[in-house]
Amino acid sequence: MQSTIQQRLALGLATLSVGVLASPVALAQNTKTIIEGLREDQALIRKCRQLNRSLEVFDNTNLGPGANRIGTLAAGTQVTLTGVVAQGRAQVFLANGTLSSVQPVGWLSAAGLTTCGTTTPPPANQACFRANFDLNVRSRPTLNSTLVANYNTGDTVIAATNPPTQQTSPNSSPDFGRVWMAVSIFNGGTGWVARTGPNGQGSNLTAIRCP
Repeated sequence: MQSTIQQRLALGLATLSVGVLASPVALAQNTKTIIEGLREDQALIRKCRQLNRSLEVFDNTNLGPGANRIGTLAAGTQVTLTGVVAQGRAQVFLANGTLSSVQPVGWLSAAGLTTCGTTTPPPANQACFRANFDLNVRSRPTLNSTLVANYNTGDTVIAATNPPTQQTSPNSSPDFGRVWMAVSIFNGGTGWVARTGPNGQGSNLTAIRCP
């Protein structure tokens, strides 16, 4: 059992190390905090948990950036904990190639987990979309605001409100009349994606049924 625990911690730290090395500038400031917060709770090993909402799964404790996203698990999905946790985050087994045939574990927000067997009602008052292209998520509805996340083509995008909150930039602005939509992002925060191209032309999102 001790050998198994050591292997599991080694895997978690190895995954974390890869994420840190992949982006040294962006993650260097957080490396010490992340490693100090990583621990194993033996009481959680092999415990069943159920998602109370759709959650994105990442290969590191940062729960980002988008390039490190393994996939998305739907509300009601049951997962098995490895026992390795960090503040507000939990590592889970991805059994039977649930999201990836080569990635055995993933990290997700612990706030989206509940006891297995809990009845999960369908998401209330949500509006969902499919990303038609790779999309950047900004802190405000402008092209020059801070990049806070991103979606890959085909990802599910959940609007922050239903009906969606939208804002159209003036045609005379640097955003050239784009229509922006407020979205919920992986850390529970809110960001903005361009729903259209310049002058309100084209569509970056397609409305779909929420998972």
